Amino acid sequence: MKTVFNYTRIMFVAMAAMAVFTSCTKNEDDYIASSLRSSDWQGKITEYYQNRWGINGSEYSTVMGFESKDYHYTSGRGYELDYKTSSPKENYAFCTFKWFIVDGDITIIYDDDKWNPTYIVDYQLRGNSFYGYIYNASDRRIQFDLEKTTFTEWDYYRKHGSRYLNSDYYYAPKLNNKEGVSIAKGIFADILNKKK
Repeated sequence: MKTVFNYTRIMFVAMAAMAVFTSCTKNEDDYIASSLRSSDWQGKITEYYQNRWGINGSEYSTVMGFESKDYHYTSGRGYELDYKTSSPKENYAFCTFKWFIVDGDITIIYDDDKWNPTYIVDYQLRGNSFYGYIYNASDRRIQFDLEKTTFTEWDYYRKHGSRYLNSDYYYAPKLNNKEGVSIAKGIFADILNKKK
């Protein structure tokens, strides 16, 4: 009888420990999601511009925004804008993505299917800073360094590109699927048009 009692006690302790550790992971994911959604994130993604676009990264910047339907969700939709710093409304690529967090790892799946999936697993997200490494389809570690910001131009990039026809030489053909959009203009459109 004593053996059965000890075995039962060990099982209860093990189940309680699993519940505590699961709760910590869920709370961590909630914290990360809340931090991502709290603002937009703007800065540099070093080798990304070279890997994805074939351009020198020192002249380009990125801004990302994360949204979800509910405050407690650890997944949702997002926007990314890559742009030439000296001419952001003439040279840019805007795209949408899905994101989710599992055990602290952030996964991004772009709607244009070019760089899927992208993983952010080695990072710091503190206060106004979000920095670390992205792993994408090229199997390379790509460093990013983003700062919290309030980006007020999302509507311009969402709406501006959609007013133009695909035949306009200055724009790349737009991707519109049921959930997302991808728009490019200037040097980014030129790069995409050459890849066809």
